[in-house]
Amino acid sequence: MKTTDVDRYDANTMKDKAKDAVKSTVSTVQEGLQSGLSKTQDVLLVGLDATQELLKEQRKRAAKNLKKAQKRTQKNLKNVRKSVQPGLSQTQEALLTGLGAAQVALEKNARRAGKGLKKTQKNLKETRDTLQSQLERRARKRARAKTMFRIGLLTGVVLMLLYTPWPGSETRRQLVAFWQGLFSRQN
Repeated sequence: MKTTDVDRYDANTMKDKAKDAVKSTVSTVQEGLQSGLSKTQDVLLVGLDATQELLKEQRKRAAKNLKKAQKRTQKNLKNVRKSVQPGLSQTQEALLTGLGAAQVALEKNARRAGKGLKKTQKNLKETRDTLQSQLERRARKRARAKTMFRIGLLTGVVLMLLYTPWPGSETRRQLVAFWQGLFSRQN
């Protein structure tokens, strides 16, 4: 074997190892991002489910309260009819007031539930925006890291060539051979 064959073999080995390291790093980062994204989506879905369940429960309670109020109103109306005819108009007014209060309470609960739902939607949007900005920052960092790695690799190769024990003409010949071999493999 000639020295150029050994050098070419070492350069190719170093190039292959560098490619393997870059691929490994890229796959590790991608796996981490995918894992984080899926966990975040799971957490958001759990939060959304919990909010929906809470809204259902509040609606059921309001419907039960309304039914109970209606039942109580009907019972009171029967008792009033049986016992006191003169106080019927006063009792009817009291019942209407109670029904109005129940409706007001129901409307308040419905408004509160609507506000809670709007807040949840806003929180989900903010969380989505935050996640997107985090992903964009990670992509920028990754691109910066790739660029720095490439610059470092190129600097290392240039420094290696500058401090080789071969004369300049031999180094230039090896560089030309290396570049020609590199471009011929790409084509």
